[in-house]
Amino acid sequence: MTERKLKGGVLLGYMDFISRQWGREGLDECLRAVQMKREDLEPDRFYSLILDEKIMKWISSRGMEYVKKSGNHTVKNLGSLAYLVRFVNIKHLLKRAKDNYADTFNFGEVSIMSDEFSKRAIVIMKDCNFIAESSLAWEGAFEGMMEVTRTKGTVKMNKCQVKGDEYDEFLLDWE
Repeated sequence: MTERKLKGGVLLGYMDFISRQWGREGLDECLRAVQMKREDLEPDRFYSLILDEKIMKWISSRGMEYVKKSGNHTVKNLGSLAYLVRFVNIKHLLKRAKDNYADTFNFGEVSIMSDEFSKRAIVIMKDCNFIAESSLAWEGAFEGMMEVTRTKGTVKMNKCQVKGDEYDEFLLDWE
């Protein structure tokens, strides 16, 4: 089996969240805990999923509510991409989700079920999340996608692979 990896841009998003939430002291503490240096992270380089999970565990040790906030923050602060996304709607963003996921992660499968006329989407993520924190961060990320596209609505996690379901399932409803 190939080692599961993700792009550093995601990790940098978490580092930015940590810095904003707990300041330089919190960031330094996290970096020590995961045994890395911030300057070693490059946005387009792939890193082990284990590093991501260590960062998520560090965040969750401060409270699970911060995990969801970190996913939300990361989506909304992807540099120029976050700015450009503001000019598309949630349906367009969801259409690109599968390709965007595959560009950023080398494992798992994402599928989106939605039709042209519905104001609802079901996002299925199979073999994408291996700790509860990851699933919760994705819930926050989907909420961030709605916020950044100025879409009023809700996100609900209906199934969780970590808790024994076959896959993670998120239901997005909007006005």
